[in-house]
Amino acid sequence: MSKEILEISVMVDEQFDMSFNLVEGIFGLILKVFGK
Repeated sequence: MSKEILEISVMVDEQFDMSFNLVEGIFGLILKVFGK
């Protein structure tokens, strides 16, 4: 694997982690609202 491909895959991983955390946060918020 070349260095460029490795850097791109790391960037994609970080973006995926961020969007996943965002979805998780929204889900948690919805669960809190419906949990009341």
